[in-house]
Amino acid sequence: MLMKLAMKMTIRPLVLGLLMALPSVSRAEDSLNPVLAPHARDFVSVQGDQIAPFKSDEFLKARYTILYFSAGWCIDCRRFSPSLVSAYDAQQKGASRFEVLLITKDKTEKDMLQYMRHTKMKWPALAFDKVAEAEDLKKFYSGDGIPCLTVIDQKGAVVLQSKSDQDATQVLKQLQDLLATNG
Repeated sequence: MLMKLAMKMTIRPLVLGLLMALPSVSRAEDSLNPVLAPHARDFVSVQGDQIAPFKSDEFLKARYTILYFSAGWCIDCRRFSPSLVSAYDAQQKGASRFEVLLITKDKTEKDMLQYMRHTKMKWPALAFDKVAEAEDLKKFYSGDGIPCLTVIDQKGAVVLQSKSDQDATQVLKQLQDLLATNG
């Protein structure tokens, strides 16, 4: 009897502690975007004159992420990208932010690097050699030309999407409005 009581007193706090810890463990896993997390090791960014691996810890926790289908050879993309770079750079630290992931339509890695450097993209790209096999990300492309912006939330659900190269600016504005009102 005494042993049973001692076990209950030892096990009960242990079980309660585990139960209390589970929600925070669950939240930590849930905070990583399930669409992007499987590709995180394949993210790259411009560092100096080259492409280098990108550390994606905070990136994967963004409230919204723009999947930016674009290419340096595309005139409309080159026309739109400075607006996206300005909007990205204008975000205030600590405010509700969006992130961007470039999914290139360029023909070579060198072309992707030149495009990212020329437009001063500070966000990552999916590595050039991984784009062709990223079938799960390709489904977010509207198929109506580039630039194509698909905004996904933290759970990977589509929130906004450009349907033609002409409405990318409108989608960016809608995202900014969404962040301002739901901040």
